[in-house]
Amino acid sequence: MKRLLLLLLAATVLVGGGCASKKYAKKGMKFEQAGLWEQAADAYIRSLTAKRDNIDAIVGLKRAGQRVLDERSLKVIKAYENDDLKQAVYTYLDAESFKNQAASLGVELSISNMATDYFNDAKPKYVEKIYSEAQTLLDAEKFKDAELLLTEVKRLQPDYGNTQDMLKVSKCEPLYRQAKQFMDAAQYRKAYANLDKIVKEFTNYKDSRDLRDEALQKATITIRVTDFKSTTYNTESIAKSVQAEVVSKLNALNNPFVKVIDVQSTDKIIEEQQRSVTTGSDLEIGKLLAAKALLSGEVSVIEVTQGKLNKTEKRGYIREETKTKDPKTGEEKVNVTYRKVLYWVYNQKNSVSVALKFQLTSTETGAVMVSDFIRSNQADEVNYATFDGPSSKLVLGYWEKINVDSPKDVINDNQLDVRNLQELLKAKRDIASMNTLMSNAIEDIAKRTAQKINQYNPEE
Repeated sequence: MKRLLLLLLAATVLVGGGCASKKYAKKGMKFEQAGLWEQAADAYIRSLTAKRDNIDAIVGLKRAGQRVLDERSLKVIKAYENDDLKQAVYTYLDAESFKNQAASLGVELSISNMATDYFNDAKPKYVEKIYSEAQTLLDAEKFKDAELLLTEVKRLQPDYGNTQDMLKVSKCEPLYRQAKQFMDAAQYRKAYANLDKIVKEFTNYKDSRDLRDEALQKATITIRVTDFKSTTYNTESIAKSVQAEVVSKLNALNNPFVKVIDVQSTDKIIEEQQRSVTTGSDLEIGKLLAAKALLSGEVSVIEVTQGKLNKTEKRGYIREETKTKDPKTGEEKVNVTYRKVLYWVYNQKNSVSVALKFQLTSTETGAVMVSDFIRSNQADEVNYATFDGPSSKLVLGYWEKINVDSPKDVINDNQLDVRNLQELLKAKRDIASMNTLMSNAIEDIAKRTAQKINQYNPEE
């Protein structure tokens, strides 16, 4: 069966390709009749792209394509004779590209020998001309203009002269000079960005690698995370979890300027050096560890509510259908009856609400760098129905007594009510545990805290 489907698909593709090929071949012929050789050649190329063995398209491209190349060859010759070297070079390259495209479709075309000879003479002259202009621009420190010409030289003749070295200077020098200015202005992040571009593309330029490392060291905010406190009773473990998750999210940031000092290794240093710290303050310890900032936090567990699973009895009906035939007409009739039944609806809601008040403080100035109050509310609930019977036939309704009909009995057998009841019967029955909701809240708080710190830029 699978093989048959593949064969049918292949046949569909072939038929579709064949139709497209014929359509473009016909367009090509019409363009030819109008003397529009470029458009005709393009149509034939599209035709052969759809179906490589279209004879009409092959012959048409051979005919129209050669006319296109003859016209382009003539433009090359005229441009050369008018001493327009650039026009001669690029017109020939366009012609050569067109020739190669036709060859890839099985059609061989030719460029005139005179056009080829003129191109071979024009190209080195043009390359020499723009190379010389680039040298002049580079000497005048017009780096961007020089870069454009050197890029063109590299494209036409990659190994010409000192193109690669000159191109390196034209690209790197403006970035390097600006980086030096940024360093002088204590804008180390901007300096790092410029120098990193140089190092990534050219490995090194002057002392850009060392300067980049210096800029990174000065721009990096090294953070010592102090123990988060808990403001609510018996929730110290949650505060520790929040702290650990914040550290994890900070370490996962793709930000070279944010670095968390390893707590375990620094705790030993603190124990050894604490005697020499006169004030005993967190800021003094931060300075001792070369931390530029201290991150402190207070965790509040505002709400933890584990809901009770409520079960409610509901009254409804089973819709039953029977088919009978009229003995006289033979016409089939559907008789609908309703049988009173009981089903149950369950609902439950679990929720947690946790908040973190944090502050990132400079150890150098004592100034607050970032602070915020972040609250995360996490909840989950279930609302579903169960029925011990054919649930697909269950419909909404109400009845007074199961064995006795009453004027108060109601049957809601309409499309909307039936659909809503069926959704309730198929609804999820598993509710997120309190541990899961707490973990989600902690992760949410940590992620948003890390984002706040990540967005902090002292240079803006």
